Amino acid sequence: MSELTQGDQQIVRVAAPDLQQARRVRARIRAGADDVAVILDITVAVAGDFRSAQHLLGGALGSGDAETVHYAGTVEGLVGLISDIVSADVADGVTLIPASPRQNVGTVGHDVLDRLARRQQPRAS
Repeated sequence: MSELTQGDQQIVRVAAPDLQQARRVRARIRAGADDVAVILDITVAVAGDFRSAQHLLGGALGSGDAETVHYAGTVEGLVGLISDIVSADVADGVTLIPASPRQNVGTVGHDVLDRLARRQQPRAS
């Protein structure tokens, strides 16, 4: 498991079956305490291409884990999803849960953080 957060706020970790439900949960939590970071669990299968990632995720879907958001795709796609989750106020960060024991979420987490940092750097026009 790999948690991607920033800051030193109190953390509340949540699981939701979809992003809409996660956003409602975050809104309820933040209504009571604005200094809380809401971290969303995401079951991930990341590979070089979608088909390979989908194969990794297949086992997780069969395990009955309908309580977490699932992602299958590339690192770049995961970066986009996490960026959208934060900008749409769905959650303040994510916890990456491997869909397969073969998935190294530590490495995926580092790749995602590197790419998120590069996205935030100013670019010359």
